[in-house]
Amino acid sequence: MKISLRQVETKKDLKAFISFPFDHYKGNPYWVPPLIQSEMTQFSAADNPVFEHSDAVLFTAWKDGRMQGRIAGIINHLETAHLGEQHGRFGWLEFTDEPEISRALLEGVENWAREKGCKLLKGPHGFNQLDKNGMLTAGFDSLGTSTAAFNYPYYAGHLEALGFEKDLEWVELTFAWPGAVPDKVLRMKKLLESRYGLRVLKPSGKEELRRFFKSLFDLLQDTYIKLPGFVPISEKQSKVYVDQYIRFMRLDFVHIVLDDKGQPIGFGVSLPSFAKALQKAKGRLFPFGFIHLLKARWRNDTAELALIGVREEWRQKGVHSIVFAETGDAFEKAGISRILGNPMLEFNNNVLSLWKEFDPAIHRRRRTYRKLL
Repeated sequence: MKISLRQVETKKDLKAFISFPFDHYKGNPYWVPPLIQSEMTQFSAADNPVFEHSDAVLFTAWKDGRMQGRIAGIINHLETAHLGEQHGRFGWLEFTDEPEISRALLEGVENWAREKGCKLLKGPHGFNQLDKNGMLTAGFDSLGTSTAAFNYPYYAGHLEALGFEKDLEWVELTFAWPGAVPDKVLRMKKLLESRYGLRVLKPSGKEELRRFFKSLFDLLQDTYIKLPGFVPISEKQSKVYVDQYIRFMRLDFVHIVLDDKGQPIGFGVSLPSFAKALQKAKGRLFPFGFIHLLKARWRNDTAELALIGVREEWRQKGVHSIVFAETGDAFEKAGISRILGNPMLEFNNNVLSLWKEFDPAIHRRRRTYRKLL
């Protein structure tokens, strides 16, 4: 039966695109569903300012009258300006275990990217580093963070058969929280605070946190700007991410380090793990999904390390120790016993070494691929 590749053009098409994984992973205990409405907003030019500087195309693959896969093609022109070369990205890739399906999807995006003048196609990526990135290659039998993508083991073989080569390797860490902040971390915190006049701001409310959002995103970009896969994030788009995070975050899991002039130089944001709650919500906040999320927010023994950023000149001075000490204190009070890390580049030793005091284990690995066009 011939494969039919269809471009998503209507709201009905988009709903079908977003709904595909719910059938594809039905019954899988390790897939974490996204919120359907959030996915709809992600691809809405009216709601997502990323489309002010990005092009995107969505395809679905059909066989025997049934959808068998989907893919998004992306060109982020802020990335083009940063790299000095136009790269195409692919993401939201899902497909049944049939080579003709994966071929149709990838070739569809390859042709689109080539026509747009791209020299390279890479992925799986989102619009930037805060979206879901990477294809799972190990750890298929473990539950990751609520924002990390999942896929079946056969995916990587399909891409490699189509000429895609390894680009970047990512790891996800897990470790048991020791119950108290290590003395070494506490000593470093006290030393830095007394030597440099540093202090920690714990936002008293969401509005106070919003006032700091631009400084925090500047810090985040300063932290990751030299890493591969980095994409600048516009101020308008960063506000969207702040709104997304604020909906679910606990303010006691947010810590901002200020210098002696009151300027932010580092921060850390952790979240209770919402993975199991999202599985129960099945993609919908209503009528009962929000109840599962609220329970997970306040009654949880697992936390996710979401974001950390430290100004470059302060990284070598160990300012992350202050973030860890404050975060650890919050974990202890909240009864957190297990920590999950979001995907991190395996060679990003500056970040990976931060957790060495806690004897972390790598429980999942993922990879991004590239192909010259």
